[in-house]
Amino acid sequence: MLTALVLALAAPVSAAAAKQATPLPAISPEPGTLDASPTTQISVFGVPRASIESVHVTGSVSGGHPGRLESYSQNQGASFVLSRPLSAGENVTAVVKIKGLKAITDRFVVAEPGKMVPILNATQDQPAKLQHFVTDPTLLPPKITVERGASRLHDDIFLTPLPAPIVHPNSNNELTINPVGPGGPEIIDPNGDVVWFHQLTPPDVAADLRIQRYAGHDVLTWWQGPVTFDAFGLGEAVIANTSYQTLKTVHAGNGYQMDLHEFTLTPKGDALVTAYSPVLIHLAGTPAGTLSPLLDAIVQEIDVRTGLVVWEWHAYGHLPLKDSYATPANSTAYDAYHLNSIEQLPGGRLLISARDMSAVYDIDQATGKVIWTLGGKASSFKLGPGARFYFQHDAQMLGTDEVSLFDDEGGPPFYASTSRGIVLALNAKRHTARLVHQYSLHTKAALADSEGSFQTLPNGNSFIGFGATQFFADFSTNGALQYEGSLPIDDGSYREYALPWSATPKTKPIAAAQRSSATEVDVYASWNGATTVERWQVLANGSGAFRTVATAPRHGFETEIAVLSSATGFEVRALGTGGKVLATSAPVTASTPAG
Repeated sequence: MLTALVLALAAPVSAAAAKQATPLPAISPEPGTLDASPTTQISVFGVPRASIESVHVTGSVSGGHPGRLESYSQNQGASFVLSRPLSAGENVTAVVKIKGLKAITDRFVVAEPGKMVPILNATQDQPAKLQHFVTDPTLLPPKITVERGASRLHDDIFLTPLPAPIVHPNSNNELTINPVGPGGPEIIDPNGDVVWFHQLTPPDVAADLRIQRYAGHDVLTWWQGPVTFDAFGLGEAVIANTSYQTLKTVHAGNGYQMDLHEFTLTPKGDALVTAYSPVLIHLAGTPAGTLSPLLDAIVQEIDVRTGLVVWEWHAYGHLPLKDSYATPANSTAYDAYHLNSIEQLPGGRLLISARDMSAVYDIDQATGKVIWTLGGKASSFKLGPGARFYFQHDAQMLGTDEVSLFDDEGGPPFYASTSRGIVLALNAKRHTARLVHQYSLHTKAALADSEGSFQTLPNGNSFIGFGATQFFADFSTNGALQYEGSLPIDDGSYREYALPWSATPKTKPIAAAQRSSATEVDVYASWNGATTVERWQVLANGSGAFRTVATAPRHGFETEIAVLSSATGFEVRALGTGGKVLATSAPVTASTPAG
């Protein structure tokens, strides 16, 4: 059904193009780009490197530009990396010669750079809302509350606690926050107990922690870095193994810094990422020659192994500014688009969500053109009862003709009673979108001004992250609430996922011992990130050797074990299935009895 709609709305292929023996590659910056980076690569994607004979680049101000061709890792093309930057505001012509094809001419304009938005750097916290551990007093994850359903959820929960921002698209778009504590990628179990917390140093926070596939293996991925007052990130993405060791750090290319909103690995080893770029443009209705700030939203495909930009797409020039629900008045930079999710689709297409357009777009990657629009002011589909959404996040295709997304609704003038997860069915023949499912907590407190996620679980349930609110929940297919948890008030998470996870850290467990009397001591044991510990064994140093003095089941992140012993030194040993020794802590000395 959806395939028919794509064919109906896509631009027809010319007779000349149909006769080409070799498919035309995708060139970026795409022809007609209005604000390319001065340090842009000329990306030639879709043909072998050996087929690219030459690339000649000429700027209307800066003149000719030498450079070098650098191959992508999968032999799917190459980037022409310029030896020196282009000039701001100039017109550029790039001529690409490929064997068997006529020369391809790419013309684009270099951006007039705008002023970078300052980062948020709030360092205060709320200690009463944080967990505190004897084994590691510096580790301060937020307290998690589980309201219901801990026994029904069998997977761990992946989240990234960070200050819950309040964002209003038709005001100045700046953030108001009240930090709870340090941010970082975190995994918790269904009971809300910490499994792993990788605490970051402010102003850095994390986003989008989840499991993906890279080089044939399951990996842990997340974004980390500071966030600006206009709610975009300036950071990097991390790919780690099941021992939490970093395999790759991925950056945006062409002089941009990677934004927090998306980091998706593709089957061929590329990464789809977002970036935001403050530029100066002429806005309709302003005096001729006047330049105003715009926050352009950019999609890049990055070759993870080489770091080269395989493909780049700019919202500016493709999505009409008149369709935005944001306004330029009083903005540091007019955030007209605010891209927040990318999904790779079959047939060289991408599904892109633009929050401030209140719309989801199907993009043809070869041409950069919009195939269809769902929602917003120029929808290709007529939306049925209950199908209208505003300021959405995390749009994903379910099969060929359904779209899931998190419908924030939290922005003037479209405030609803609560945010919700929804599934819409698309009818290609009638060009309609019908509400199939909706999932909500039915409370005003779950109305999200920003962020949010929608995950379809293997059992058909829907796991919803309520974004800048503190809530996350699991719903059955009929909308019944199966599981509900929450972060502290003032904390949120950009996305949340329920996923199966097994990991053994390369670090050692940590022990701590606090003596309560000459013969009594409380021993504490933890191992950040370990998932297979079943019991803890306590060893005491007596007569020059460590001997087992107690054993106890693991209980939460940190297990407290009461021990009768007058020894001064202690270790803890992590035991797995069948009593297998997994690892042993470094020895610690018990504290002196009080008084």
